[in-house]
Amino acid sequence: MITFYNKNMKYNRLQEMEIFIRDRKTVRNEELLDKFSVSIQTLRRDLAALEEKGAITKVYGGVVFNETSPDPLRKVSSYEERSVSFAQEKEYIGRQAARMVSDGDVIFIDSGTTAYRMLHYMEDLKDIKVISHSLDVMNAVRDMPNITGICAGGTLLHSNGTFVIDTSFYPYNYNKAFIATVGISIAKDLTNTYVSEGYMKSHVISQSKKVYLVADHSKFGVIAYNHFAQLTNIDAVITDRRPDDQFMSIFESNHIEVYY
Repeated sequence: MITFYNKNMKYNRLQEMEIFIRDRKTVRNEELLDKFSVSIQTLRRDLAALEEKGAITKVYGGVVFNETSPDPLRKVSSYEERSVSFAQEKEYIGRQAARMVSDGDVIFIDSGTTAYRMLHYMEDLKDIKVISHSLDVMNAVRDMPNITGICAGGTLLHSNGTFVIDTSFYPYNYNKAFIATVGISIAKDLTNTYVSEGYMKSHVISQSKKVYLVADHSKFGVIAYNHFAQLTNIDAVITDRRPDDQFMSIFESNHIEVYY
C-alpha cells in the first residue's frame, strides 16, 4: 500500500506559494521565508517542486512566475456545462457501472452528471434498493418498478439538484456505492465544489462494502477546493479511457480495480 504521508499540508503550502508568486510575478526568497514561515531548506525543496512543475523560474535571490504555467486551481465547469459535456462517455461509464450491480443489492448512487446514467441500464435487475440524495436519481427511479427508491431528503440545493442532509440521520449500510467527483488528482485525491456534498460522499464511503468511483477522463488532474476522500478509500474506478501511467501505478499499488 502507498502511504499518503501528511501531504495535504505540504500541497496546500505549495499551492498557496504558487498563487502568491503568480500574483506578484517576481518574489524575493526573503519574502517567501517570511510569508510561509519555513526554513531555507524547506523553501528550496518547495521552489524545486514548483520549478519542476514549470510554474516558476529561479533567479538570483528569488523567483519569477512563468506566465505560461497552468492555473494552480483549474476552473471547474458549472453543473449545467458538465451535464452536456462528454455525454457519450458518461453513458458508457453508466453502462459499465450497471454491470457491477446484482439482484438484491442495496446501493448508493451519487449526485452529479455521470452516476445517475447507470439507472438506464438496470431495468432487468430485481429487488434493488437505490438510496440517493440526487433529484436526477429519484426522477429516474420513479419510472422503474423493479427498484425501490429511498430519497435521502433535506433542503434542495437548486444549483445542482441535490438535497443537503444531516448524514447522522442516515445509518444505511450499502453493498455498493457509486461515488462521483469533480476532480481526481494524485496530489489532492478526490475533491468537489460543495462541502455539504463532500460530507455525504465521505459518510457513504465509510458505510459501504465496496466503493466505485465513476468519473470520465476529464476529471483526472482536476482539483476542486473541497477534499472529501483519499484515493485509498475507493475500491474501483470506472472511467471511459485508460488513466495515465502515474494514476495506474497508484491504482495498481493500492489494489484499486480500473474499468474502462
